[in-house]
Amino acid sequence: FFFLFRFLKIFILSLFSCSSELSKRNQKKPMNFEDWVSSVPPVTRVLFFGAAGLTLIANFGLISPMNLILNFPLVISNFEIWRLLGCVFFFGKLGFPFLINLYFLYSYSKQLETGIFAQRRADYVYMLLVLWVVLLVVAYFMNLMLIGLPLVFAIVHVWCHTNPNQILQFWFGTKFKAIYFPWVLWGFSLLTGKGGFSELIGIFCGHVYFFLKFKYPEHGGLNLLETPLFIKQMFPDENGTVMGGVHGDVPQARQQQPQAQPRNMFGGRGHVLGGIDG
Repeated sequence: FFFLFRFLKIFILSLFSCSSELSKRNQKKPMNFEDWVSSVPPVTRVLFFGAAGLTLIANFGLISPMNLILNFPLVISNFEIWRLLGCVFFFGKLGFPFLINLYFLYSYSKQLETGIFAQRRADYVYMLLVLWVVLLVVAYFMNLMLIGLPLVFAIVHVWCHTNPNQILQFWFGTKFKAIYFPWVLWGFSLLTGKGGFSELIGIFCGHVYFFLKFKYPEHGGLNLLETPLFIKQMFPDENGTVMGGVHGDVPQARQQQPQAQPRNMFGGRGHVLGGIDG
């Protein structure tokens, strides 16, 4: 376990080395590992370390991956309910795709949690629960064994649609608006021979949430995804209240904003590295 913790620590520091170098230029004292962990928003922290930790543990043989994949007959007959969460946090084999998807999870989840869901932790938790349920339904009918990567792409999709005019810069200097980014990832996955299936599932599930939460109420429909009161009580806002923001309104990030400079690959809070299926 000491080796595992040391490996995870080195891995995280190397993954965000660009952000650390930027921090060193802007601060007299660089942020150490403990400070960085403390700075990660709580929900994103659970997602990130849950995915990183469980994937590493399974790949090192401490837990059999076969006990983590989604198997509805075993969930129902043997009451192996841990599979409903294991299939979310287990990202498959280690490798470069695993690092990219972990970076996507950290980056976009953090920006949602500190952006349109700032001081509305219960709403963000409920968003993740809705995505999880939708993914489980899709997995049941399509015989999916893992839904962690589609969840990542669903989070990316929600961020892109709440920041549609943000200019992103992809490989080879190509630039486009954030609203097209999920489809760019899908096309990139096709070109690299990965099939793009996880991206499509994530796009679908992410748009189900975005449509029901924002677009449908915007056009006069009911807000079908109002966060339940018991979730607000379990995850109160940072000021201690349980009321959250105005639900169903178009996110502020979607309103007209001055054109921002393109965000570069791994440049500070970059959002441009291509997603690859695991």
